[in-house]
Amino acid sequence: MKPHFLLALVFILSFVQLNAQIPQIDVKHYKIELSVNDADDTIKVLENISFAHINFEKPIVFNLKSLNKKGKGMHISALSVSGHNSNFTHKNDSLYIYIKDRDAIDNYELSIAFQGIPQDGLVIGKNKFGARTFFGDNWPNRAQNWFVCNDHLSDKSSVEFIVTAPQKYTVVANGALLSVQKKKKRKTFHFSSTVPIPTKVMIVGIAKLSQTLSGTFQGTSVKSFTYPESQSEANSDLSLAPNILEFFSEYIAPYAFEKLDNVQSTTRFGGMENAGCIFYDENALDGTGSAEHLIAHEIAHQWFGNSVTEKDWSQLWLSEGFATYLTNIYIEQTKGELAFQEQLKKDRNKIISFEKRYQHPVVDQSYRSLMDLLNPNSYQKGGWVLHMLRGEIGDDLFREALSAYYQKYRLSNADSKDFQNVVEQISGTDLDWFFKQWLYTAGHPKLDIHANIESRKLSLQVNQKENIFRFPFKIEIHCTEGPTIKRTLNITQISTLKDIITRYPIKFVVFDPEIELLFERVK
Repeated sequence: MKPHFLLALVFILSFVQLNAQIPQIDVKHYKIELSVNDADDTIKVLENISFAHINFEKPIVFNLKSLNKKGKGMHISALSVSGHNSNFTHKNDSLYIYIKDRDAIDNYELSIAFQGIPQDGLVIGKNKFGARTFFGDNWPNRAQNWFVCNDHLSDKSSVEFIVTAPQKYTVVANGALLSVQKKKKRKTFHFSSTVPIPTKVMIVGIAKLSQTLSGTFQGTSVKSFTYPESQSEANSDLSLAPNILEFFSEYIAPYAFEKLDNVQSTTRFGGMENAGCIFYDENALDGTGSAEHLIAHEIAHQWFGNSVTEKDWSQLWLSEGFATYLTNIYIEQTKGELAFQEQLKKDRNKIISFEKRYQHPVVDQSYRSLMDLLNPNSYQKGGWVLHMLRGEIGDDLFREALSAYYQKYRLSNADSKDFQNVVEQISGTDLDWFFKQWLYTAGHPKLDIHANIESRKLSLQVNQKENIFRFPFKIEIHCTEGPTIKRTLNITQISTLKDIITRYPIKFVVFDPEIELLFERVK
């Protein structure tokens, strides 16, 4: 996901409440039959959930938004478990289910009927052309606004959507489209995703949309769904998607999902990486090519965020930092080294600016709202951690480690320690100091650098301000004649002194010439 920062700010101020994992249940499959209409914003849902009750000492509980004072939320009309009517309580956005003799089995089928006007999550409104739309927008924990779920990223499952809507609409959703049935003035679309995904990326979209086949890659169709009024411009931008899909498939590992749909939408983010069905802000696809980074970022999420999912929200960098840096690698390979370095500089500047206001580590347990985590720590600094790791172990081992990590935790969940273990195994190097320093310590190196040039002698002093970091510090010495001289100082203490004698008079010195270190130069 890439936040739309003005909207994100508003959303942060609305204070999205934290949502804890429900560890006593493990959802295996959601089957969601959703019906919408144009007469009002009421949705009707029939839902079947296959789940295991893995901790009998705790009650069966699911997330579902209750009715609020404005009459929005969901009202349950019927509920049964494994064919038997069951008592339940629905209050404070939690659904408690009471089952007799619950020790008898640990796998259940919950069948539930409910209806209401979503408070959020499934956003019903109008697009920029005034047309009515219904777009799922679940991140971080808003799926519970429109379907019953364990609304936490650690509980991944397969999902089916059976969506009935007025005939004028096209429906998009996760998974393969199995059928479309027409009856009177309504159409029913049936989608099935067999790949386990978290609820944050389980979505439907219902709108007047034009469909275009952008291309295919290794049997995976890449389609664009755009507003008819902006079809030409949006399709122009989205035509890049097949090549981006090919790039990441070859750089990381084969693509995991049944398809790749790219959808113009009303998502409140710049883009949202819904599994196999990415939503883009309606204004981002303007035909100028400016959306290339955004498209690459969201497609990169299909590997990291969707297939490999972080275990908890504090580990968000494993999704956003990875997508940020993989986008930069894509830039490096398609636009060249200079474009890559310019992007790294921009990212570094964002980090430095942010850390003047907010001093917390990348793995941050202190957030008050999940929206607080949509910041340069999770995105740009997370990406820079990967960049410096690449410099530490080398290009080949970095790519091997990235692929090994993906393969080990594909379709599952992981945390930073899991990633570290894979990197250490592949590289044969103890990197505990590296991860402690860059992930669990706030801030970045602040360097007071003194360089005194006397003809052929460079006297260099590097002083660290505030925290002491460990890192290689590269310099280039340019002389009046001869080749550029490259040196690396291994910084481990508060002050480092180095004298360098050259063959020819020194003209100037460049610090961090290849943009390899996250640091700030200070006085």
